[in-house]
Amino acid sequence: MLSVIASFVAGLALALLGFWICGGGIPGTVVALILAVAGYVGVGFLTQPERKLGQVLASAIPNGQKAVEAIDAANANLGAIGKLRSQVRDQLVGKEVDDFAVATRALVQFVESNPQSYDTLRHYVNVYGVQTEKLLRGYVEVEQSGATDQIGKARTETIEALQVLEQTAAGELSRAVEAKTLALSADSDAIVRLASMDGYTTSPGASGTSGAQETQTPQNMGGNR
Repeated sequence: MLSVIASFVAGLALALLGFWICGGGIPGTVVALILAVAGYVGVGFLTQPERKLGQVLASAIPNGQKAVEAIDAANANLGAIGKLRSQVRDQLVGKEVDDFAVATRALVQFVESNPQSYDTLRHYVNVYGVQTEKLLRGYVEVEQSGATDQIGKARTETIEALQVLEQTAAGELSRAVEAKTLALSADSDAIVRLASMDGYTTSPGASGTSGAQETQTPQNMGGNR
């Protein structure tokens, strides 16, 4: 709200200044309009708070802006689907829509914490999110038509499609998390190799780093003779 007020005031001030400098008339009016728009847009852009992903500014994260765009697109899609959901009369169809929304939000939340997975979310929204919105809009139109001989068929097909879409959302989340798991595995292997190079190893049956023990070197073995 403060950003909007500041933008309006800046635009108005620039418009009045431009009108006064040009001596009024048509030229002054044209300049005033141009400066008003420029002032409003410029100040609005400068005063708009920068988005964060987690506790970090999006601009400080690789592909942070792309992740923000994917998240915004997903939330917009969920908003459109939510409006259509409010028009659904059948309880079972409504429940399937709700389950789909929950699965999609889980994917969005993961990308908020792991911006590097933005491409998975973007693909999901562009392909499945758009199709879900189209599907649900079609079902609402059939349901509101009053054609009872068609509503039953539309209901069955919509529920089946929504169930598949829910599984797809869960699958995309699993795929995104899998990539992070593989990265963790690679980091773990690297740590083990580095520790081994420094003369440390993990004793059989030990868990975590608590089992790390110094490997005896030939010099140490000789000193025990």
